[in-house]
Amino acid sequence: MDLEKNFLDVTNLIRSIQRAEGNPDCFRGAQGYCDQLDCAWRPYCLEKPQHVPYDTHKDE
Repeated sequence: MDLEKNFLDVTNLIRSIQRAEGNPDCFRGAQGYCDQLDCAWRPYCLEKPQHVPYDTHKDE
């Protein structure tokens, strides 16, 4: 079983939201420094990435 399929790709999701808002899609690309002070995602961007389990069979 491929475990990667059981995790939601939060980075790509947030980058997609950033693009839709007309902002740079730079989430998790800062490498310790970010000049986007008004970005709503900034606090999450600069913290250590975590895998978020995504259960595709939750309501079955």
